[in-house]
Amino acid sequence: MTEKQQIRTLIDYLKAEKYAFISAQGKILLHHVPTNTNHGTDILRRLFKLATGGRWQQHYLDDLLVEVPFIMVQDFNPAKPCGIDQNGALNMFRTWRSDKPPAADLTLWLEYLARLFPDQADRDTVSAYMAHMFQHPEQRPSWHIVIPSDTGTGKGFLFNQILSPLLMQQTTLYSNYSTLTSVHNDAMARTILILFDDPPPASRSMADRLKSIQTEPVIEINRKYEQPRKVPTFTRFFTFSNSESPIEVETNDRRHYCTQYVRHRAGREETAEFITRLDDWLAVGGLEAVHAWLMAYPLESFNPYRPPFSVALERMKQASITEEQNEAEIFTGENPAFAFKSFHDACPSFPRPQDASQWLRDSGYVSARVNTRAGLKSVWYRASQDGSSKIPESVLSWFVDKYYPTQ
Repeated sequence: MTEKQQIRTLIDYLKAEKYAFISAQGKILLHHVPTNTNHGTDILRRLFKLATGGRWQQHYLDDLLVEVPFIMVQDFNPAKPCGIDQNGALNMFRTWRSDKPPAADLTLWLEYLARLFPDQADRDTVSAYMAHMFQHPEQRPSWHIVIPSDTGTGKGFLFNQILSPLLMQQTTLYSNYSTLTSVHNDAMARTILILFDDPPPASRSMADRLKSIQTEPVIEINRKYEQPRKVPTFTRFFTFSNSESPIEVETNDRRHYCTQYVRHRAGREETAEFITRLDDWLAVGGLEAVHAWLMAYPLESFNPYRPPFSVALERMKQASITEEQNEAEIFTGENPAFAFKSFHDACPSFPRPQDASQWLRDSGYVSARVNTRAGLKSVWYRASQDGSSKIPESVLSWFVDKYYPTQ
């Protein structure tokens, strides 16, 4: 084989194995698209030997750079085709594939779900949420899953041995919230699922930041050596906890579905024995069977933008209601529109006026200047669900008659 033939053989090999060159931090690297990994160009010595049996010469690199694809831009978008397009843009999103036939019997998988989510509504909701990750990874839900349980019940197994492999390791685990929100963290630009594993309670400022992170479809990333830029995010969140009240929730929370606290069916040892059997089954076609089950799961009733009613979450809401919340909900329940002073006078538990106005905004209330019998006045009312900023006529009439009746 001539030198030119050897170089051609290597070029064909690199293309067939889906290798491409990429520039990173001032270096030319060899990127393997299927595994999303970078290698120094010294790996070409070994690949040349495997492909041709010959000896690599450094000047061969010039020929490779001309013909092997060169990645100019990196993206992560399940809505676009995987791989490198004709303009050198690499979509790093990958879908799971296996040549192994799926196991025919799903008994162990269904039992596992029943153990982890004994409540039927919880089981249906989490099953649909997981299935949606695989059937529609491009549709990011605006709500996320919270699973509290005793230790050793198998929730970690779900993330590590089932979801992460099937999601091609496009997942990340954090034991606290601050790591995700650190300056150069770009996890939400390259993942489908992030797990918060038994995180400590979030501070008020962190909770406010998480609210935006978990609901907005676009985030800003600030990678080292790159300019900050906005990108779409497709990340879902699971929160695992050993606490029966793993998160603090507001009364108007629309970002979470919490399952009921999971306990061992018969004991920790019995659960461990079951998980071992499940793990063995996954290795002989079980993982393929789970993937097929998720891809076929019916999603007609699933709404990625509105969580179903959660008994556990409602219980947590009631437990977390403060005195000021209680006063505010009683007042707003009786008054569809009101002057701010009336609200603040009726809710003395708010330490500062700005806390009272913040509660109103967080609860969906807006203020506007309206015409009354006494001239222009400021009024607070709940914003319309259709996005209209105009106060409904019936609410305005109620407000005027209540606060400025005819003489």
